[in-house]
Amino acid sequence: MNSDYDYQIEIVFTGAQQTGKSYALNKIIDRKNSGQIGLYVPTIGVDFVIKRIQVTVQNNIYNIKLKLCDMAGQERFKIVINVNYRNASGIFLFCNVCDQDSFKKCSALIEEIRENNIQNANVMLVGNKIGTERAVSVDELFSFAQMNDIMFAELNTENGDTENSILERMVKCVIHRILLRK
Repeated sequence: MNSDYDYQIEIVFTGAQQTGKSYALNKIIDRKNSGQIGLYVPTIGVDFVIKRIQVTVQNNIYNIKLKLCDMAGQERFKIVINVNYRNASGIFLFCNVCDQDSFKKCSALIEEIRENNIQNANVMLVGNKIGTERAVSVDELFSFAQMNDIMFAELNTENGDTENSILERMVKCVIHRILLRK
């Protein structure tokens, strides 16, 4: 264990193309000019960033070093993506609620995560872009999350919903799981 942090956690952002993964990550790390609404710049392979945060779990404060991995949504990067699932402690599975196809791809992605993740990662389905006309209902997303025994959250990155709150929720779940193993 490093003196700068109590735990190092790897969290993966995955999902189909144009689900808001990169935009959400940029907002979490406070990257200036994190993108303009409507501008789509695809991730090539994997983009890694480090962020340090503090969380309180069971009345204890922990300094956490996060390795955040933004995975490309394109099929051609599948091999690179599967390798990066391996050591993730947390995985955000993004779905664009305006696009039924992005939701349909979540089933295959859940299977890839289960096949490739050796950490038994906490997984959260993130229904994104909720401020526009929906093609996927809250009930469909919630049922999918329950059926797959994963967490669920919705956010709208374009309107400034709290990406940091889903990150903190994920980190707390991962830390809680680590503490239970001790």
